[in-house]
Amino acid sequence: MKLKFYINIIVLIGLLITVAGCQKSPINGELDGQWQVMTVEPTAPETIIQDRMYVCISLHTCQLSVYGSGIWTSGNMSYSDDKLTMEFPNANSTESIARLKQYGIYSNPVTFTVIFPEKNKLILKDKDAVVTLRKF
Repeated sequence: MKLKFYINIIVLIGLLITVAGCQKSPINGELDGQWQVMTVEPTAPETIIQDRMYVCISLHTCQLSVYGSGIWTSGNMSYSDDKLTMEFPNANSTESIARLKQYGIYSNPVTFTVIFPEKNKLILKDKDAVVTLRKF
């Protein structure tokens, strides 16, 4: 009877270890996560978004969202050698392009140089803009 009990415990521990290992780990290191846009320089010529803006980066996707409105658009991204390239295939209307500028994205696709000055701070630089974000 005790042998059956110990076998069940060993099987249960094995299952728990197996299930715990099924989680996807961040492939982009510290870049993965949700970031709040703090500043965009230079600011876009037209103000469309007046509330808090967020950039969510996970695996090979990025999402732009606005507080209270949810996800505005999704895009594809790649990250290597401190270069972040983002492309938003569905953001091609005049209004969408103006909204991308609110995030410091002045071209589609865009390639930023990634700088981590502090643990929870991120700076994205390209030829047109400097975007400062904080981990949210």
